[in-house]
Amino acid sequence: MSHLTLTYGISTADFIANVPLPPKNILSLSNVDPQQEIDIYSGFNMYLGEEAVKAYLSGRHAKALEWIDFDSVNDLEFLAPREVSELLYLGHAYTHLKAPFYYKLQNSYVFLTLPNGAKKVYYRYLPHFYQLLAKTLAVYLAEVYREKRLILRSRHPFLMMPSEIVQELTSLFSNGVVFDYGRVKIRNQEISIPMLTAPESVYQLKWHEPTMLIEKSKLVGKLHYYLNVKEWKLEVIVPEAFEDNFNF
Repeated sequence: MSHLTLTYGISTADFIANVPLPPKNILSLSNVDPQQEIDIYSGFNMYLGEEAVKAYLSGRHAKALEWIDFDSVNDLEFLAPREVSELLYLGHAYTHLKAPFYYKLQNSYVFLTLPNGAKKVYYRYLPHFYQLLAKTLAVYLAEVYREKRLILRSRHPFLMMPSEIVQELTSLFSNGVVFDYGRVKIRNQEISIPMLTAPESVYQLKWHEPTMLIEKSKLVGKLHYYLNVKEWKLEVIVPEAFEDNFNF
């Protein structure tokens, strides 16, 4: 499914902080908490309003959540039993029976946490994921830089990766790409992030330890950030990896 993403390392907090259209209401597809508000039509816990949603998704339990957003609480009563069963299946099996975008809910996302901690997220508008990724990569790079350069903590703001570079990376996503922050290199004003692609589909590894991705991956390129001019640059090492039909 083209609007499905599978990531490891982008947390729920990252999602809430960086997604361009935050969810304003959600139904929890996790186990029902009787202490929280329950929608009488679907039987799911519901959280209404951006502040309530943000508080729930930022709580101590936020590492393992499954949820779907919706537009209006008044529309929940129109969910058919079949649609409720599809939502139950999503939360239990971590996959869809049909495309999980519902006219009645007008949802933009379905957010699932897999047993290994990976995040499986369906986006109605896939560019929202690209913007989230571009912002999150910059945030993580800033964290790594400040850890390595304690004296210069506040001197360098990091700009979001431009959409043109994200667009060049999209052909890597179907095979699975690893941004290896563990091997970031800093040389004067240049910071480099190795990019690797796995020899087998990332979806085949979704139940296993995510570090397997690095162990079985091959270097295909690097992202460079230049502190003095605040610019990103893509270095292509294996051109074939950036072709749509690429496969090791």
